Amino acid sequence: MKKTFSAREEIWISGINPVKEALLGEKTPGSELLLARNDARGREIAELAAKRSIPVIPSARERLDALAGHSHHQGVALRISEFPYAHLEGLLAKPLAERDPLVVLDSVQDPRNLGAILRSACFLGAKGVVIPADRSAPVGASAIKVAAGGAVYVPIVRVTNVVRTLLQLKSAGYWTAGLDAHGALASYEADLSVPLCLVIGNEQKGIRPLVRKECDMLVKIPAAGPLDSLNAASAASIALYEILRQRLTGKR
Repeated sequence: MKKTFSAREEIWISGINPVKEALLGEKTPGSELLLARNDARGREIAELAAKRSIPVIPSARERLDALAGHSHHQGVALRISEFPYAHLEGLLAKPLAERDPLVVLDSVQDPRNLGAILRSACFLGAKGVVIPADRSAPVGASAIKVAAGGAVYVPIVRVTNVVRTLLQLKSAGYWTAGLDAHGALASYEADLSVPLCLVIGNEQKGIRPLVRKECDMLVKIPAAGPLDSLNAASAASIALYEILRQRLTGKR
């Protein structure tokens, strides 16, 4: 059965630059700005909100902590009705260093897993996350809170077809590595220093067959205990760390 998700969640975008970009983007449906600072940057944000006829409400930082789900909001939070996804073409137009590595999620359906992956992706240096529009958790309130700021610092692209997107990414110079418990290569054996797109599958079923077919390599995280699999978010964190380690050390 197709899983559906509510589109009526209350969503808060926080942080000076993310809120500023949201206010400059005419398509971002902002409805309320909470402000817990009174300096030049705060006044600039307030002026941008006023130009959009968005109410500006002075607030305590503690309230922003609770609404944003973290303390990295820099004293500003914007309530919106829909998350402002990035466009794949815009992401690919950036220099390689600003768009590598990428993470592609194939039907990750738990918003908390999505949020945890976004947090790890932000912390470990991913330059973008791609999610499908169908059969996937959207970037809503639950995911944003778990991401602890990661959802507003990493571009998130929503696509209609993961297979077509992988083909487009490969044409743009990426290698695709699918994270799979039965992959032929251990994570430390694979060359993850190349321009890379890391593919992570559904929590129960893993990567779908047609998506798996477009992976240049299937990579596994070696197990040393009795369990044979990891939570999708935990596996993503380990794989992203291995990508970062190889790039920092130049070693496999």
